[in-house]
Amino acid sequence: MNIQTLFDPDNAVWSFLQKFYSLALAGLLWFICSLPIITLGPATIALYRYSFAVLDGCESYLFKSFFSVFAKSLRQGIAVTLQLLLATSFLIFDAWFFLNTIPILFFVAVALFLLVLFPGLHLFALMSIKASTIKGFVSQAFYLSIRHLSTTVTLIVITCLWFLSIYALPISILFSAGPACILSAMFLRALYKRIDVYKTI
Repeated sequence: MNIQTLFDPDNAVWSFLQKFYSLALAGLLWFICSLPIITLGPATIALYRYSFAVLDGCESYLFKSFFSVFAKSLRQGIAVTLQLLLATSFLIFDAWFFLNTIPILFFVAVALFLLVLFPGLHLFALMSIKASTIKGFVSQAFYLSIRHLSTTVTLIVITCLWFLSIYALPISILFSAGPACILSAMFLRALYKRIDVYKTI
């Protein structure tokens, strides 16, 4: 392989590096847009939308597409984010409080936390590919998370590995969300296409 072939835009290695760079940059945009915390949802929706577009081979200019989706999903995304933050914070506090006081209620809090976590793993991905009400998104996310438990567990594993990578290398939080998101998007896209939920973006 000569130098000219190596840097050919159609070369598989060069194409992979370009996509990885774009995903890392998308991860940085996600990090910046998530800093207010309440905008975590819209930022995640925009990141999923871009990841799905990359998998479909129809990604457009990153900054334009990311911020366009981010802006359009602000209202619903913030509302969902606030509800998830309130629910998870309440249940985590309950689990901690009951751990050494009323063990049975600790397990109840953990079970309820999982019932929030499971649909939460699907929620923003669904919001990135279709239009619906918040109630409609939550209902569908809850159904999919239980009906297709293997995919949900896979998403949990990917998320845990992402958290571990941030723990091992804290600075990776600046760019690692993109690669982690497209890994999750690969499994979600396969599932959503199989059950006819997914439409090419």
